[in-house]
Amino acid sequence: MYPESTPEAVSPRDGPSGQPSAHVEHDLSELRRIITRQRRMDALRRTALLDSPAEESFDRLSRLTAKVLHVPISLVTLLDRDRQFFKSCVGLPAPWRDARQTPLTWSFCVHVVATGEPLVVEDARQHPVLKENLAVDGLGVVAYAGFPLKASGGEVLGTLCAIDTKPRVWTEEDLSILGDLAQSVMTEIELRATRELEAHARATEAARAEAEASRQRFALLAELSGALAEQTDLPRALTLAVRLSVPLVADGCILDLIHEDGRAQREAVAHMDPREEQRLRDVSEPPGIVSPGPGGRPSVAGHVRLGDPNGSSIRLALIGRDRVLGAITFLSVPPRRLGSTEAELARDVARRIALALDNARLHQELLAAIHTRDRFLSIASHELRTPLATLKLQLQGLLRGTREDPTCSGPRMTARADKISRQVERLGHLVEELLDVARVREGRMRFHLEDVDLLEVVREVAMRFQEELAHGGSRLVLRGEGDIRGQWDRLRLEQVVTNLLSNAIKYGQGHPILLTVSRDDGTARLTVRDEGIGIASGDQQRIFERFERAVSEQNYSGLGLGLWIVREILAGMSGTISVDSQPGQGATFTVELPRQAVPRQQPVLH
Repeated sequence: MYPESTPEAVSPRDGPSGQPSAHVEHDLSELRRIITRQRRMDALRRTALLDSPAEESFDRLSRLTAKVLHVPISLVTLLDRDRQFFKSCVGLPAPWRDARQTPLTWSFCVHVVATGEPLVVEDARQHPVLKENLAVDGLGVVAYAGFPLKASGGEVLGTLCAIDTKPRVWTEEDLSILGDLAQSVMTEIELRATRELEAHARATEAARAEAEASRQRFALLAELSGALAEQTDLPRALTLAVRLSVPLVADGCILDLIHEDGRAQREAVAHMDPREEQRLRDVSEPPGIVSPGPGGRPSVAGHVRLGDPNGSSIRLALIGRDRVLGAITFLSVPPRRLGSTEAELARDVARRIALALDNARLHQELLAAIHTRDRFLSIASHELRTPLATLKLQLQGLLRGTREDPTCSGPRMTARADKISRQVERLGHLVEELLDVARVREGRMRFHLEDVDLLEVVREVAMRFQEELAHGGSRLVLRGEGDIRGQWDRLRLEQVVTNLLSNAIKYGQGHPILLTVSRDDGTARLTVRDEGIGIASGDQQRIFERFERAVSEQNYSGLGLGLWIVREILAGMSGTISVDSQPGQGATFTVELPRQAVPRQQPVLH
């Protein structure tokens, strides 16, 4: 039997069976000292039950306790340093039911854990120590019977307790049942701990396997990056990259590249079985490319045909800065299936290959830019040297004349002064073109709109070219009537007409030049037609780029900037320029400008 802790004494007394009830200690600090012993706390932590959610296996035992013993409250309680946590609580009133814990000042169970013995109380309100416990009024605890939950090492983790809200005499059968149920709770705790250990072992093994797989993935990506960094032999590096991806990513791999002209080419294949590589070369045509929609990403079209219909594949687009560079396809055959891990690794491989391809393209563009720069510097030095040489000769002539006759003047001096003026003007034009390049690149080209008559501008510019027209043998015809006005930047418009007319004279071979100015609704149009050497179709877009020319610099002067500047000026006033030409049949340049231009102060570089 388990007799009640007596109201007459603080220490327990022996019951009829000779089994004592738990000692009820006055000093809560002493109780804390006992229950916080390191060995007990370690055992409690190993259960991983503190603050864990409710579990049906424990709730079932609590419900059984309440039902069999006819009590309103049954608790599975675990004692922490300064609180008691309810792993299961049946009949507990709010808010403690939701909080699932109370401070130790509300705990009867602390006495059970401190002594390791059951505690049986028939009426706590009459108990000299427990009547002061806050649970008496706060939870309505009157009768209490609690049994320790002892681990295999002897540590008491908590209690299974039955609580009544009215006085009760606990029978020997009641306490025997409660003791058996406490053993069942402890068995469930140990089973749960075993399951936790097994789960932890499985998780540890899975983590070890994942760590090894991660190591292999990182090693692959590191080796892949090293191989792709070799820009001197990119095809060999790409072949090596594809081979490195097998078998870690998939059983087979196909790399297809898209060339600048849209032509697709199978660049490299690899397979775990070398005999399968030829089949991979023939597995399908290189992929087509689906252009991205608004806000979308480019994707690769087409289906990979596999020998085994149950196989799986991953096809990824290789995306560069401004276009799709190709596709990489990973293949597997049963029993292997490509999952999320392989897909993520495949994306890493695809990104590195795309970056290598993009870097190779940037490298080629850099080499081309260096070549263009060197070529431009050569042309520029030639273009600047020619007027400087003329200036030098004319100035030497003037100096000799003034030394021989300090008062000399007349037609010869005037002619020389005119030549000097023209060469200075030419130098100024070259310098202005170079400055315009800087203005456009830095977004500093500004447009000052005013009411301008396009026909008047064309007439004024044409008058300035009378001497050059006569020297080149070209006859200029201007067609246009009335006012053709719009809101434009006059000086920039003069620059456009000047560059187009200058080109027509330079390449017109002395044939007539026709300037036509017209309007159509809200658009003004200028066409410049010459009958000179013409422009091949393959050069008609290129000539509007910086430093580009459709003719040899040995035969024709110029920096290759004029038409590019024209295009940028027109774009800044919402206008356009186009060319229609055939080699040997002259060229027609057409300028269209909205009569109410909206200036774009930061032209887009092309």
